[in-house]
Amino acid sequence: MTEYDVGSLPYELQNIALGACFLGSGGGGKLKTSFDFIDDYFSNNKKFQDFQITDLITGLEEAKPNGSGIVVAYMGAPQKMGGVKCPDAVCEGIEKFKEAKGNNYIEYIIPVEIGPVSMITACLTALEKSMRVLNVDGAGRAVPTLDLITYATKASVNPTILCSENLNPDKSKDPIYHQIKLEILGDKDKLDAASKMESLARPVLNLAEFDQKAGLVMWYFKDVTELLTDNACVPGTLTFCQTLGGAIRSMQGKNWDFPEIEELFKSQLIYPAINENYPAIKEMCRGKLHSATISTAGGFDVGVISIEDENNSERHYTIIFQNESLILWDSSHATPLITAPDLISYMIEDDQKQYVFTNGDIMDNGALKEDLNEKEIVVYGIAAPNALRNPESNTIKPEMLKPYMSVLNSLDYYGTYEPLVKEKG
Repeated sequence: MTEYDVGSLPYELQNIALGACFLGSGGGGKLKTSFDFIDDYFSNNKKFQDFQITDLITGLEEAKPNGSGIVVAYMGAPQKMGGVKCPDAVCEGIEKFKEAKGNNYIEYIIPVEIGPVSMITACLTALEKSMRVLNVDGAGRAVPTLDLITYATKASVNPTILCSENLNPDKSKDPIYHQIKLEILGDKDKLDAASKMESLARPVLNLAEFDQKAGLVMWYFKDVTELLTDNACVPGTLTFCQTLGGAIRSMQGKNWDFPEIEELFKSQLIYPAINENYPAIKEMCRGKLHSATISTAGGFDVGVISIEDENNSERHYTIIFQNESLILWDSSHATPLITAPDLISYMIEDDQKQYVFTNGDIMDNGALKEDLNEKEIVVYGIAAPNALRNPESNTIKPEMLKPYMSVLNSLDYYGTYEPLVKEKG
């Protein structure tokens, strides 16, 4: 990680990436990729050296009346993102989107989810386009499919733009982009349309021109204050990640046996909406990293992480992921310890004191990195944010739970969702 001046914009963006790495539930792009994005961008853009994070981020409550916004991301397999030079493909996608909508002006960039690459992509895109980024996201975690995003309940998927990276082998000449516009016609159910758009978009990533990754631009809001209604977003998550990332960075310089992230949530994250966004965090298991496997297809990294219990070598914990960690099993239990939409996050006591990793960061050539083998790992469960819940209880809204269960079914889990936070009463 390149060192920047404390409080500078790239320093604070690194903090956002660190916090988003833990809160992304194993996904949202690799932490290393997000650091490379920051380094690449600021080494080539000296004009932003005097920028502050407050010049970039706008709270939803501060947004201009009738200010328009667009959701941006990189879509694809985290293992394929390493060579991406952020944020060119997304910026080109925005121009194509404006052309398709006949709209020449967009006020705000909206992060799609929590994750190192997801949030840094939104921030750097806003810088590049001389815009501001909203202090929100659409899931309170990273998610593998579009129909798991809260924006899908509020905004039309039409049009959705996918843009490749620069395809011109001569980088000194004008870039060449491969762009595809997708639309769902005649579907009035916004969430169902998002599910269909997911089915349309994923095969595009298999094209040679895209190589399992693409800049994604979709979900236009004519007035971003719409996000304040009907829990259409999770508020405050950019600054949440910034604060958490700063706390993680402070831990990295200390020779602790292992950082207690639960205490950090209680003592250092002072943001009014935290208790609402993350109702609970608890340690789920502790042990040694035993093995990990991964395969990439259809724009997904799918894999398994195996953990040996620290007190019983016959007992194992298994994290199953599809980009993001979605199921945590205990070999001594008949049912999972936790499933999505609740978050499954972990910290690892590595020699470099990085502590936070995504599922992509711990892998090398389809297996667990050698220097992480047998390292201590602590896995945490974090309750899904209130934007996904019924207002009168802690149960997940049926319209949001259905697509989550569909993803779990694809991983051969056909049981029920057991919430980390139980229903009131």
